[in-house]
Amino acid sequence: MSDASAASRSTGSPLDRLVAFARECRRFARGILGSDAYDKYLHHHRVTGCAHEPLSERDFWRAKYRDQDHNPGSRCC
Repeated sequence: MSDASAASRSTGSPLDRLVAFARECRRFARGILGSDAYDKYLHHHRVTGCAHEPLSERDFWRAKYRDQDHNPGSRCC
């Protein structure tokens, strides 16, 4: 690794780096917990050009949990 690339990663104030780190931690935690599933659904819906309107967030979570209850797959409980 060159000194230039190491220096470019450490630019910004300590507060900026802390905020960036906190955002990355939040993104990671949302991915682990699955709370970003609706955002991923909306992105997929936009990218694929579905003809119908996307589900509301409430309907999405209802359908997701209903599917999990009917098809438990590999979960601990």
